[in-house]
Amino acid sequence: MSEQSTDKLTKLKIDEVSFFHLYERYWKKLYQLGYKYLGDVYRAEGVVQEVFTSIWQRRDTLLLSEDTIENYLVRAVRFRISRIYSDEVRKTKKMDELLQRQTIGDNNHTEQEVLYRFLREDIDKLVDCLPERCRAVYVLSREKGLNNQEIAGNLLISEKTVENQLTKALKFIRKGLEKYPLS
Repeated sequence: MSEQSTDKLTKLKIDEVSFFHLYERYWKKLYQLGYKYLGDVYRAEGVVQEVFTSIWQRRDTLLLSEDTIENYLVRAVRFRISRIYSDEVRKTKKMDELLQRQTIGDNNHTEQEVLYRFLREDIDKLVDCLPERCRAVYVLSREKGLNNQEIAGNLLISEKTVENQLTKALKFIRKGLEKYPLS
C-alpha cells in the first residue's frame, strides 16, 4: 500500500492495488466475525462486501493509517451487524403489532357476527309475532325488496294500507329491539 503523510497521521492512499491487498489481508477475518454473529454465510458475505464497497466509494476522503485500518474494519462490520439486528427487532415489532391488530380485528369481527346472528333471530321472532297482513307487507318490503306499489298489487290492497302496515310493523320491531344499543 502506498502511504502519504498528513500531519502526524499517515494516511493510506487507496488505489486498485492497495484496495486488493487490503481485501486479501482482512476479508477472511471480517467474514468469520460476521458469520459468528449472524450464523449465515450469505449475510456474512454481504456485510463484508458492504464494508469494502463503502471503503472503495470513500477512498478519496477516508483517513486511515496502517495502525487503525484493522480496528476500523472490525468496527465497521460490527456496526453493520448491529444495524441488521436492530432492523430485525424493528421488523419483528411491526409484525407483532400487525398480528395483534389482526387478532383484535378478527375477534371484533367474530363478536359482530354473533351479535348480528342474535339480532337477526330477534327480528325474525318479532316478525313472526306480527298480524298476518302486517307480516306479509313487511316480508315483501324488507326481505323481497318490493316497493309499496308492487306490494299493493300483490296483496290487492291500497298503497296507503301498505304504508300503514309497514309503519306499524317497523314500530313494533323497533320497540322489541330497544334492548340493543344504538351505535
